Amino acid sequence: MAMKVVTVAVPEYAVSRKPEYLKIGRLVDEAIEANFQDGRYMYRALSVDDHPGLTLDGLVSVILQVGWDKYDPARKSVCHEQFSVYDYDIQAGSFEIRDAKIVVLPTDTYPTMFGDTAYDFYENAPQDRGYPVRIDLLVLYDSDKLELARLKNPELEGVNLGLAKYLYKFKDRANKKDALLGIVKILR
Repeated sequence: MAMKVVTVAVPEYAVSRKPEYLKIGRLVDEAIEANFQDGRYMYRALSVDDHPGLTLDGLVSVILQVGWDKYDPARKSVCHEQFSVYDYDIQAGSFEIRDAKIVVLPTDTYPTMFGDTAYDFYENAPQDRGYPVRIDLLVLYDSDKLELARLKNPELEGVNLGLAKYLYKFKDRANKKDALLGIVKILR
């Protein structure tokens, strides 16, 4: 599948007020369904606000060049201390498109992939960051080119094993671009 950059305008999506998760979720899900074929995907949700000095298009350009948003090895990710006990490259979620529709999981709070993700970034991000986060990009990866991360030391005490299902490594760490399938820009 050829790498795609898809743009969807969602001007009503802001974190200055509680988003309408179902409405914005359907808009973004429909753009994904219209542009990506059936299959399993990994996705990374990003906010341009987490990348000072870069515009949305600048961040997209970096991702297209290197295959991911970790362009500065000195920069620590959100929840670095929690995640550092794993040998991982990215924190990501997964979804499937079947019969040209995103499959919604029964565990999702909202019946849309993006709406549920936006909910997490608005309602749960304040626990880690102290404030809600607007998602500006979804970076889509080939799930066959990623693998679950492993604990560096399984004997460590106090490790949150629930994180393991969200932490992944690129199978070919030298060629992360090969795993990149698409970028969805969510315009303000």
